[in-house]
Amino acid sequence: MTEDTGAEPDPAVGLLRLLPALRRALIRATRAVEALPSLPEAQVAVLRTLVETGPLTPAQLAGELHLARPTVSNLVREMAAAGLVERRPSPVDKRSVLLEPTARGRYVRETFTRGRAEVLARAFAEIPATDRKRLTGALSALQRLLARVEAAADAVDDAERKHA
Repeated sequence: MTEDTGAEPDPAVGLLRLLPALRRALIRATRAVEALPSLPEAQVAVLRTLVETGPLTPAQLAGELHLARPTVSNLVREMAAAGLVERRPSPVDKRSVLLEPTARGRYVRETFTRGRAEVLARAFAEIPATDRKRLTGALSALQRLLARVEAAADAVDDAERKHA
């Protein structure tokens, strides 16, 4: 049991708890509203990346998603079996394959993207106007926070590359 000191909660801890919960709830609601298959978030990320970037090799996809290659291989195997992605021989290097979303994969991605925006817009409209105004005002601050976190990650990545 922790003692209540009366101190304000740490906003960083509050964000760390809130953002993943909001993301999971949004995904769950979107899947339900749009009758989408229950894809793991990693598979949604694969579809999003392949639709946005175009065909990638498994190594390129792993780099884009910051995942290990065996993890990407497992994801792609499951997604290919479900008809969401396909492997095609690379026209440049016949030993390599390119990963592309199938028509079904594109449909799932587009439906999820559209549905997520609609679910969030509906929920946003249902909260009090003062909360909507606060959230709208906080967007630029959250973007600056994101930039700082990304800069910290980039600095670590740069340092690791220098020492590799």
